[in-house]
Amino acid sequence: MGARTRLARVYYDLAVMLDAGVPIMRTLDIVIQGRQGFLRRVLSQMRESLSKGSSVAESMEKHRGVFPALDRVLVEAAETSGSLGESFKMLSEWHEFVHRIIWKMLTHMMYPFLILHIAAFIFPLPSLILGHITGASYLFKVLRVVIALYIVLAIVSVRLFRPERVRLLRYPMDVLVLWVPILGQAVYHLSISRYAKAFGMLYKAGVPIAESAERACLTVGNQVVARLFAGGTASIRRGGMAWEGFSNRLPREYRDLWQIGEETGELDKTVDKIAEISSDRANLFFNEFARWLPIVVYFVIMAIVAAMVLMLATQVYGNLYTF
Repeated sequence: MGARTRLARVYYDLAVMLDAGVPIMRTLDIVIQGRQGFLRRVLSQMRESLSKGSSVAESMEKHRGVFPALDRVLVEAAETSGSLGESFKMLSEWHEFVHRIIWKMLTHMMYPFLILHIAAFIFPLPSLILGHITGASYLFKVLRVVIALYIVLAIVSVRLFRPERVRLLRYPMDVLVLWVPILGQAVYHLSISRYAKAFGMLYKAGVPIAESAERACLTVGNQVVARLFAGGTASIRRGGMAWEGFSNRLPREYRDLWQIGEETGELDKTVDKIAEISSDRANLFFNEFARWLPIVVYFVIMAIVAAMVLMLATQVYGNLYTF
């Protein structure tokens, strides 16, 4: 079970108990009993903080590595408005959605990643066969490719799960990922969904619209997309509407829906619709990327192998011709 799934189930259990009227301290006691390992220790430390007078949001703030920014921001707002149970329910649904996308991506990337390992052994093989390199040099070339793969994997993993540790790389990586065909569109729409979802949850929790817009920007996950929404906060504080400050680079239909919501007083409903549409599109693009990635990797590797075979054959026949 992944970390997001475990966290989603903790949130679900908290929501059920709180909605049933169980006090937060008793709720944590019950939820802690069903957990093990690191998450049990974190929840126990949260309970200890609560017993000393801290709020739920303050106790979560001490464990930033466990609770993402969206979770901390929403819980802080929900405590103020008295809708803590509802906020945990929304967070549970959100983490389940993100987990499904991540799991789908990982399962479809396992085979390409395995093929890349095999390719690392194949690429320098012709040079070894022809005697251009020694066995030690061959192993060095293989290890160099494999290590490079894991360095890239480590950087991407840290960016996804520990973004505070790569602050200098966050913006360049966010720009780069949006340029990747299909994947860029998936991340783009997922980021919009995160903003709309976070804004909607904060707004429903009673947070003022300007503050909801500002805090929602912190939860987007992609700094490039976050900047497209940043003008909304400034527009509200000038006395205008949020949609007037949004970048024109955002899809027109999203801006139109937001405008309708602000003008009709049903922003909570239109924001939910934006979150629904954008998450569906993100899911569609992630599915397409997961479907095409193995094909592209196989094609590239086959093309390289074919070129290597041709080069090897040319060299062999060339040597025979000289004799």
